[in-house]
Amino acid sequence: MLPCDDEEQDRLDLFHKLFTEARVSDGLIYAPHPRNGRFLDLGCGTGIWAIDVANKYPDAFVVGVDLAPIQPPNHPKNCEFYAPFDYESPWAMGEDSWDLIHLQMGCGSVLGWPNLYRRIFAHLRPGAWFEQVEIDFEPRCDDRSLDGLALREWYQYLKRATQETMRPIAHNSRETIKDLQDAGFTEIDHQMVGLPLNPWHQDEHEKMVARWYHLAITESIETLSLAPFSRVFGWDREKIRRIASEVRSEAFNKDIHAYNILHIYQARKPPVN
Repeated sequence: MLPCDDEEQDRLDLFHKLFTEARVSDGLIYAPHPRNGRFLDLGCGTGIWAIDVANKYPDAFVVGVDLAPIQPPNHPKNCEFYAPFDYESPWAMGEDSWDLIHLQMGCGSVLGWPNLYRRIFAHLRPGAWFEQVEIDFEPRCDDRSLDGLALREWYQYLKRATQETMRPIAHNSRETIKDLQDAGFTEIDHQMVGLPLNPWHQDEHEKMVARWYHLAITESIETLSLAPFSRVFGWDREKIRRIASEVRSEAFNKDIHAYNILHIYQARKPPVN
């Protein structure tokens, strides 16, 4: 349901830049990891995270997998890509062999989270970590109601459309933590970072994050909407563009202090006693 054209690839790279700026200290990985480990990136997209990690840790071995073969042919020698690769299908990637598994922006693409978490758990070494990064696109605002705004209406349509296709874009942190626990993970850490839709915040770091998020989200609204709204609701392109334009206008309005939430999870496979 989600696009994979050249423009979407640029937008994925914008989100990668946003995530590295929004997270303090090491912007690439929060979870504990060896500098010479084996790292697996699920749904690697353009491969930008895998390439950055491979460059930062030249003694590590990094693998990225994705349905679409859109990764660059020139990449570090310690980095490999496998595509097309459906990470919800059975893997032949070596169980108990990875020091870190990374997943970024899987919501809207994953059919069954519990099964995926169990597969990830099986492929990690004992004591190794899984890290997941997701955006909850539900708009929030602390100083006014969002009722009647196109921003709220758009999200409700997107939530409903992706639910009907069995790949919901809505993110539920409680369900995520429960699914991770049920898969066997321990030491689960959950961090949340606010993502303002425009630079209305007074804090300089928040403003910088908001600038990157504003660029990424305003460039993504229409493309996130096209396939779900046309296939599920039967809307024509003009109607989709109209609501996307209204949402972008509200995202530009600094009097609307709306924000989304970035969720970052680290979960450990217990070490062998």
